[in-house]
Amino acid sequence: MASYFWRLNAYLFGKSQMKKTLLTGREGQKVNLGQLLQNSAEQHGPKAFVTQAETGECLTYAEFNQLTNHIARGLIGLGVGDKEYVAIMLPSCIQFLASSYALKKIGAIEVAVNNNIRGPSLGRMINLTKCKILITSGEYLQQLSEVTEDLDYLEQIIMTDDHRPAKKLFPSLEILPWQSILGESSSNLSCQASDDETAVILFTSGTTGVSKGCDIPHRSSVRAAESMIEAFNLTEKDCVYTPYPLYHVGATQYDILPAMMVGGQAIMRQGFSLSNFWSDICRYKATWFMSMGSVQQLLWSAAPCTEETQHNLRFIWGTPLSVNHDDFEARFHLKLVRGTGYGSTEAGAVALPLFDKSGAGKVLDRYKVAVVDEDDNELPVGEPGELVIRPLEPAIMASKYIGMPEETANAWRNSWFYTADLAKLDEEGNLYWLARLSERIRVKGEMVSAYEIEEGIFTHPAVIDCAVIGIPDGTGEEQVKAFVTLKENKTLALEELRLFCAPIMSRFMNPTALEVLKEMPHTQTGKPAKAELQKRQ
Repeated sequence: MASYFWRLNAYLFGKSQMKKTLLTGREGQKVNLGQLLQNSAEQHGPKAFVTQAETGECLTYAEFNQLTNHIARGLIGLGVGDKEYVAIMLPSCIQFLASSYALKKIGAIEVAVNNNIRGPSLGRMINLTKCKILITSGEYLQQLSEVTEDLDYLEQIIMTDDHRPAKKLFPSLEILPWQSILGESSSNLSCQASDDETAVILFTSGTTGVSKGCDIPHRSSVRAAESMIEAFNLTEKDCVYTPYPLYHVGATQYDILPAMMVGGQAIMRQGFSLSNFWSDICRYKATWFMSMGSVQQLLWSAAPCTEETQHNLRFIWGTPLSVNHDDFEARFHLKLVRGTGYGSTEAGAVALPLFDKSGAGKVLDRYKVAVVDEDDNELPVGEPGELVIRPLEPAIMASKYIGMPEETANAWRNSWFYTADLAKLDEEGNLYWLARLSERIRVKGEMVSAYEIEEGIFTHPAVIDCAVIGIPDGTGEEQVKAFVTLKENKTLALEELRLFCAPIMSRFMNPTALEVLKEMPHTQTGKPAKAELQKRQ
C-alpha cells in the first residue's frame, strides 16, 4: 500500500522529490481529493486545467482552485460541515466540477444527481441522503417542480444561472443566487478528511434495475485515476476530451482526475456530438479520448472529413465494438487500444486496459477476482460465469448501496462483491468481460447474450447503431428484437438481417423482430437506452 502514496507523490511533485514529502506535505497523512487539487494548483498554477467546449471558458489550475475555495467558504457560511450531504444537479460544466471539489475541501459529501432522471426516482435520489441543499440551474426546474412535494429534507436551492423560479413552484424552499453564496476569501482550506471516508455518492446507471447510490471513498477515485495514468503513460503534456456527465465515473475518475494528477488539461462538453467531435479535438489539441457506448461505431460510420486525420490524438480507448482495429487506426491516424479495461461504479478500476491485447485487461494487484457459477462455486480458467471481486486494499471500493440494505446484502456477500457481469479469466490472469447477466435473453431454453448479437449486427454495412432486447413470446421465454439506425439512404428488412446474421451467429441468437429507428435513444454515457426501448413493446 505504501507504493500508492509514493507513486501519487511522484505524479504531483516529480520523481526527484518523491522521497521528501507526501501529497499533503506531512509524513503519514493520507490524501483526500481536496488536498490533491490544492497540491496540483501549487505545482501547475498558471497552466490551463479545464475548458468548457461550448463557451471556450478556460480556468488555470490556480483559478480553478481559487473558485473551489470561494464556493467552499460560501457553503460553510450556509452551515455545510463535515460529512454533510449536498446534491448537485447540473450539466457537465465548470460550476459542477468546482462545486464537487469545494465539497471535498470541507469534508462534505457530494450527491451527484443524474440530470436525466424525472419523477419518483429523482425525488428518491435527493431524499436518500437527507440533503438540505441542492445546487442546480434553470433547465432542471421543471423536473424538480414535479417532485417538490416529495422532497422531504431539502431546504435551499442554489441557482448557478439567472433563472429565478416562481415562489409557487417551491413554496417551502429558499432560493439562493450563485453569487450570493460565494465566500470572499480564495485562500486554501485545511480539510482533515481521511482518504477512506466517503467523497461522493454516485448512482449506478439503472440499466439493470433501479439506480442505486454507491458511497465512493476518496481513495477509490484516486486509485481509478492512477490506473489510467499507468495504462496510458499520461503526462502533463496530455489533454483529455470528455463529453460525458460528471455524475458518472467515466468523466470524473477516468478522464478529469488523471489529467489533474499529472498536470494535464481537460476539455468538457455537455454530451457527445458527432458534428462537433473532430473540430473540438483539433481546436483544443486533445491527445486522448475514452469512447463509451457506441461512439466508436458512430465515428466509423460518419462520412470522412479533413479534420479526422489532422489532429493530436494519440489514442482512443473504451467500449469494444466490431470496428476493425487496423482499419480504424489507418483511417483516423491514431492508436485504438485493444484492451477495454474493466471497472464499475461500485468496484472502481479493477483491470488495466492493455494497448495490444484484447479483453478487459490485466487485473490489478489490489484486487482479487474470481468467476463463479450459480451456486457460488469457483470455475476453472477459461470457463464463463459471474465475476466476483474482493478488494485487497482498504477503501478502493464502495461498501454499500445507500439506504438499500437488501440490495447491499445481495451484492456484497461471502466476502465478495457480485458484479452481475458474465466474464472469464485466462491462464495469465487477464480478464475478459462477456456480457451483463441481466442482458442475457432466454430463447428456447438457451441463454444468449444481447451484447454478442449486437456485435454481429454492427458488422452489417448499413448499420450505424444497434440495441438488442428480449421480448416475451407468450410461452415464458423470449424472442430477440433488434433496434437499428441506418446510414443515409439505406434500408434494412428483417429477412435481410436474418440472412446476414445466419452465418455469423447461432440460430438462437438470430433476431426474430426488427425495428428501424430514425434516432437511437442513448443514455448520457453513450449506451443505448434499453429501458426506453423496452417501453415501445
